[in-house]
Amino acid sequence: MQSEIPQLQVITAISDADCEDFVSQLLFSQGWSIIFRAIDMTGLADFLTERTGALRTVVIYKSDLPEFDQEVLNQFLTPKVTQICIDNIETNSHKLMTHIRGQLRLPLIIESSSVGESANLGKAGKLSNSNSSLVSPKAPCVITITGTVGAPGRSSVALNIANYLAESSTVNIYDADSRAPALDYLLGRAIKSCENLSLINISTLTKSAEAVIADESRISVVDLGPLPPLEEVVNDRRWQAGFINRTLEETTTLIYLCKSNGLSLIRLEQFISQFPVLLRKLPIIYILNQSRSTREGRALANRFTKICNGEISFILPANEQINTNLAVPAKRESAFGKTIAEIGRIAQLVK
Repeated sequence: MQSEIPQLQVITAISDADCEDFVSQLLFSQGWSIIFRAIDMTGLADFLTERTGALRTVVIYKSDLPEFDQEVLNQFLTPKVTQICIDNIETNSHKLMTHIRGQLRLPLIIESSSVGESANLGKAGKLSNSNSSLVSPKAPCVITITGTVGAPGRSSVALNIANYLAESSTVNIYDADSRAPALDYLLGRAIKSCENLSLINISTLTKSAEAVIADESRISVVDLGPLPPLEEVVNDRRWQAGFINRTLEETTTLIYLCKSNGLSLIRLEQFISQFPVLLRKLPIIYILNQSRSTREGRALANRFTKICNGEISFILPANEQINTNLAVPAKRESAFGKTIAEIGRIAQLVK
């Protein structure tokens, strides 16, 4: 699943060249395919008349298009063609994508050709009405770990959460920190890791390929590394930024780590102030890592709690064993038990 709207192709019909270029670049940065840019109503109608194929299509338009005719445009409405007017939407990345995604929903209707001879089962396991075509698709679980620069422990926490979840599920863990990959090293020196845990290094994949993280059959944990400024991520057209955007689109829970020091907390505040720039509302968990029981450590923990201001947050105590002795359920070792308990609480929230 590349995004909330799979197999989607886009047609733009906007007369203002600057606005059209902004919209096109924004959609391109999200990995969406723009197949046609109409400059007038005649060209748009001709293209829609000749268009064939099974992929879903969305027409993003403004009514100031030369020769615009709403009745003509409505003639091309089908279950697989969606029309989105952006007349009253400000030329702003967040507002445009919020509006566009608000008009699009993942289809829950099974076409008759795909149903075949299978029968729909109700909640009680009995055959449901054969005319009912609504299904509830299983949603993938994608947990993305990011955080401040300065080695706050993203890879260690990602690996521990993944290993904990792998005790009861199959888990893919992705090393997507292109600047400082560390999961292969940490997994290699771990005392024991679960057999259900598989490591995938994004750097080994073809850069032009659209790596799809979401998988309905297993849990995905992504070590994304530190995020660039979010305003840059939204508009950057390079493949790395495209991957970050697609990952954030597929993410079901975002975990943000900061280290127990003053600079990391300043960067945490900056991230929280930028977070509304993201193109979709995303559940987020904040973690203060390697917190010490000194007076300074307690003061930093109190400040962290105030910054999070009621958001879901955890404080992990300072413990070097997290790099070698991976957390698993029901395992209680001296000086590591509290860390395991916190990892378990986080795992239960994100699963």
